[in-house]
Amino acid sequence: MKVLGAVEAREADARTIAAGTPGIVLMERASEAVARECVRAIEVAPLRGERVVVLCGTGNNGGDGFGAARLLRRSPAVGDVTVLLVGDRGKVSGDAATMLQRLENEGAVVVEIEGSEGLEPLGGATLVVDALFGTGLSRPLEEASLHSLAVRLASTRRAFVVAVDVPSGLDSGSCRSDVPHVRTDLTVTFGFPKLVHLTVPAAGSCGRVAVADIGLLPGEGALGAPEAVTARDVAPAFPRRAAAAHKGTFGTLGVVGGAWGMAGAAALAARAAFRCGAGKVVVVAEEASRAAIHALVMEATTSAVLAPSGLTALAVGPGLGRSSTSRVLLDEALACGLPAVFDADALNLLEGRPELLRGRSGPSVLTPHPGEAARLLGVSTAAIVADAEGAAGRLAERSGTTVVLKGFRSVVADPEGSVVRILSGNPGMASGGSGDVLTGVIGALLARGLPARDAARAGAFLHGLAGDLARERKGEEALVASDVVEALGEAIGVICESARS
Repeated sequence: MKVLGAVEAREADARTIAAGTPGIVLMERASEAVARECVRAIEVAPLRGERVVVLCGTGNNGGDGFGAARLLRRSPAVGDVTVLLVGDRGKVSGDAATMLQRLENEGAVVVEIEGSEGLEPLGGATLVVDALFGTGLSRPLEEASLHSLAVRLASTRRAFVVAVDVPSGLDSGSCRSDVPHVRTDLTVTFGFPKLVHLTVPAAGSCGRVAVADIGLLPGEGALGAPEAVTARDVAPAFPRRAAAAHKGTFGTLGVVGGAWGMAGAAALAARAAFRCGAGKVVVVAEEASRAAIHALVMEATTSAVLAPSGLTALAVGPGLGRSSTSRVLLDEALACGLPAVFDADALNLLEGRPELLRGRSGPSVLTPHPGEAARLLGVSTAAIVADAEGAAGRLAERSGTTVVLKGFRSVVADPEGSVVRILSGNPGMASGGSGDVLTGVIGALLARGLPARDAARAGAFLHGLAGDLARERKGEEALVASDVVEALGEAIGVICESARS
C-alpha cells in the first residue's frame, strides 16, 4: 500500500471531495473508525471504558474527535465521556463545526480549555482520544504552550491512548520525535499509512496502527517512501474455508529443529503453524526432544528423520543446533524441492554462503534478524541496521530468496527487487521465541500454497499484528512468544474484518 506524507494526505482528501464525496461524509467515516477501535480496546480491558477523555483541537482532526465522542457516548461499553476543546471555539469551522454542533445537539458538554487547570480530567482518564492536530501540524509545539502540556498529560501511561491519524505533536513531513508529542497505544489513520507511522524512532510513538478505509481515492505516494504492508493488503491470504475442506486441504508443514535443550523453539513454530491454519504439522527433531514436543504440542506428530513425502512445505531452523546432525538435516532441506522458510540456526550454518540457496528447486524465504543478516552478507550488524532496505535487497539478490529482515517495522525484499515495510509489531516482541513463531506462521502459509513473497508479507504482518494485540492485553514488558501464538486467531479476525469494512 502507498505511504503518504502530510502533503499527499491533504491532496487525497481534496481529490476525493472534488470527485463527489462530501467532506462531512469522510469525517463521519473517520469518526466511526476511531470509535470502533476504541470500543475494541475497551472490550479487551473493560476498565478502560470508565472515564474516556476526548482531546480535540480546532481543525478537522478535532472534528473527527467530536464525531468519535458522539458515538462513544452511545456505546454501552463506555461510561463517562468528557470532551475537551483546546483552543478558541471561534476557530472551529466547516465540517468540524458541524460535528461539534451534532455532538452538542445530543446533550454533550464540550469544555473549552483556557488554562492548565482545565486539563485536570486527563489525570483521571482511563482512555484518551487524541484529536488535537493529526497531519496538519507543520512545526514543533512550543514547550510552554497549553498544547504541549496537553500532550504531556495525555502520555503519562495511566490511560490507554488512541491517536486520530497521527499522534499530536509529530510532524508527518519531518517525522521528528525529539519534540513534545503524544505517545499512543493505538493510532487510527485513514485511507493510507503515513510516513511517520513507518519512520523510526517517531513510529515508536504510534503504537498499533490501524488503517481504516474511508473511501479516499489513491494518488501518488510520498516521494522516496517505502511501500507498507497493511491488513487490507494481506486479507486475501485468509479466504473463507470451503464447507468440504479437510485437513489435507491446508497442507502439512515439516518443522525441522528441536535439538536437545531446544525443544521449545520447534514447539513454538509448530503451535504457530496450527494457529495459522496448517492442516498438519510434523516436527523433525532429535529422539531426546520428541517427548517434550509431544507434551507441548499435542496436535503435532514427530519424526527423527526428514521424510518429504506427504509434506507440502518446510520450516527449517527453530532449535536446529549446529551439530553434524544439524548440518545433515539442513543439507537435506536444501536439496528438497518443497517451499521452505529458513531461520535461526539454519541461517547460522549458512554463514557467508547465502548463494547456496540459489540451488534449491523450491521457493525459499529467509527470516534473519540483523545479526544473522550481517553474518550471511559478511558485514557488520551496524551496517545492516543503518540500511535495512538495502541490506534486505542485497541478501534477496544474492540468495535468490524472499527475505524478511526482522526488527521494528520489518523489511520484506524479494529477488525481483521489491522492498516493503511491515506496518505491525512492537518492541515487546524482542524476546526469545518470537522468531520461531514467525517461522511457523510463514511455514504454515507456504504449506497452504501461498507463493513465497505473499507468504512472507502476510506472515510478517500477521505475526506483528498478533504481537500488537497481545501487547494491548499483556503490556509491552511482560510480552512473551506464547502470547503472540495465542493472539494469532484474533489477529486473523482483525485482518479479515479489514477487508469487509
